[in-house]
Amino acid sequence: MQRVTQLSEDKRRLLRVVAIAAFVGLVSAGLSTGTIGLLPPKLESSELQVAAASTHVLVDTGPTSIVHRRDYPPTALAKRAELLGRVITSPPVLERIARRSGISADQIGASARSTANVPLALSEPGSEQRANEILRSVPPYRLEIQARETNPIFSIYTQAPSTAEAEGIANAAVASLRDYLRDLGDRQGFGDYEPVRVRQLGRARGGPVNGGAQWAIALLAFGVAFSFSCAVGLFVLRRRGFRMPVRRPAAQRKSGDDWPHTGRLLPWMLAFFIAILWLAPFDQIELSANLPIDLKLDRLVLPFVAVTWALALVAEGRVVPRGRLTWIHAAVGAFVWCAFLSVVLDARYLNHTLELEGALKELPLLVSYVSLFVIAASAVRRTEIQAFLTYTLVLAVLCAIGIIIEYRFEVNLFFDWSDKILPGIFKVAELDASAVDTIGRRQVQGPAGVPLEAVAMLSMALPIALVGIMQAKRWRGRILYGLAACLLLAATFATFRKSALLAPVSVILTVAYFRRQELLKLAPLGLVLVVLVHLIAPGALGSTTQQFDPARLGVTTVSERTADYDAVRPDVWTHLPFGRGWGSYDHASYRILDTELLHRLIEMGVVGLLAFLFMGASVVLSARAIIASRDPSRAPIALIGAAAAVSFLVVSTLFDVLSFPHATYIFLYMAGLVAAVIGYQREPDETGTEHLHGSAERRAPGAPHAPTEVAAAQPAG
Repeated sequence: MQRVTQLSEDKRRLLRVVAIAAFVGLVSAGLSTGTIGLLPPKLESSELQVAAASTHVLVDTGPTSIVHRRDYPPTALAKRAELLGRVITSPPVLERIARRSGISADQIGASARSTANVPLALSEPGSEQRANEILRSVPPYRLEIQARETNPIFSIYTQAPSTAEAEGIANAAVASLRDYLRDLGDRQGFGDYEPVRVRQLGRARGGPVNGGAQWAIALLAFGVAFSFSCAVGLFVLRRRGFRMPVRRPAAQRKSGDDWPHTGRLLPWMLAFFIAILWLAPFDQIELSANLPIDLKLDRLVLPFVAVTWALALVAEGRVVPRGRLTWIHAAVGAFVWCAFLSVVLDARYLNHTLELEGALKELPLLVSYVSLFVIAASAVRRTEIQAFLTYTLVLAVLCAIGIIIEYRFEVNLFFDWSDKILPGIFKVAELDASAVDTIGRRQVQGPAGVPLEAVAMLSMALPIALVGIMQAKRWRGRILYGLAACLLLAATFATFRKSALLAPVSVILTVAYFRRQELLKLAPLGLVLVVLVHLIAPGALGSTTQQFDPARLGVTTVSERTADYDAVRPDVWTHLPFGRGWGSYDHASYRILDTELLHRLIEMGVVGLLAFLFMGASVVLSARAIIASRDPSRAPIALIGAAAAVSFLVVSTLFDVLSFPHATYIFLYMAGLVAAVIGYQREPDETGTEHLHGSAERRAPGAPHAPTEVAAAQPAG
């Protein structure tokens, strides 16, 4: 009777937490959309609508039109069109536009986008230019001019709170330019003669461009505030002895039911998706259908894995996913929450700059990344993790062999075979296996999007081979693991990237930190590996190490990387705490950043950057105690995860790793396997007795078991 009363009280506490969290979420939604005022508290009418309009202008000769002058070169007028487009953004013309539109000139942010055919590095904004762009993005009215490269036409794009205002500013820009040129001609003595005529090709047309933004912001703010409030409430309740009600499995676990010797569907689905990660260029494969979103191969397969996991979660018996929250779960959750929060806090600004839609589209991609971590951490049993790591090593070796073939024969088997195997409804992107980059290096990338991503993938699999060499009891096992390490290193160096040396070194140093003596015994093997790498990928090792010559460190790939730090200062200081919003920094509009750390700092601020670093560091810190325990069944797995996490953090300083799904998926599912080792779980054996797995709640010899009521209240999955 007392237990029933306690359960009823726990349910009432849980309902109170949910109710308070819902109230906080509603208030946050109102604040984010402006429908609730804070000082003083009051209800307000908020309008987040943004309208845009456009018109096109032909720069013509006068009095005879260029249409009737075949001998007149249009390229000369094209340059004049770009010049006149920039004249519109000058203060004298902006004053005229403002007077015609009935607004103040300082409320119009005007810019002229360069469309000249120049190298990308020269068109990327520097620090001063970017600061000016941020300043011009704040006013409620925006005016942008884009000239065409080969035609004497420039386009006028305007933005305002209403369609009528946007169209009015666009039309006023053309009329104001004519007035300015006429006045300039009068001052210079041209009289009625017009050397240049500005012909508007139709009146401006426009309309709303952000329908549903207010509801999207409100729902996002509600979700972030509700989830955070629930998490805080549950934490407080657990500190006071509250236990979540859980359902105990009805069936007993069968002996010998571990993957791959199992009929459970979920681990097989997970294994199939992992194979896609290593052997298919899935981000370059999409469904040939006219849909609002791009259906890449991973977005088609992962939902089936997630649905299988969800069905198993509500099922009975041995198929139920199990696990326990660890610091790795907390770190991944904190990173995801910071990503959503960064969009919520800057949603009104992103809505004004028309970048909110892009940020909202990037959030589901982040959720898909994290879903693989959750599935791996709960669906894979502790006794299955070693099998999954061996399976990962086999796939990585196959990937390495394909990269080596691409290096030696200029044939990318991953793209070619995907195109041949997949049915015609899928479209595989074309790839030139003999292409080179801007400094003449081969583009050897395997199934990855870029060579750097291939380096990240192979380096995270390298610790499986190294730890396997140290743990192998027989020479046959050592030789096989050594051959796997050799192939991984050879494929890494075959990418011709400096990261091919830095990433494996970070793995070796991590393993050496925890297992110095064991690794020193393998020192002679290192010389053998160097020779074999040179034989498997001739010239790759030397070509990679030569790039560290001080005389060759001034190449564009290095200078552009260092220039990024100064160029992004305005973005960093403008949104320092939480950034400008996850997924809102577009490469095409701003700069190509070659480090994930700068991406996180710009999009998620200092808090988000720390959350990203903690996500990788949590794997190392959580695994450290198990590694030190030298438990033969768990310590090797923890060491592999720690070395992979260090490698992931190292490559994140070398390129924007989260922009490429192969490496991100692989890191998160390997982090999930480590979390499955660290977090203990109760699994009934054949006699029905529950056992704890993990370092937590270890019972001293001779100590009594916990009471049945307490054991039943512990989470089972």
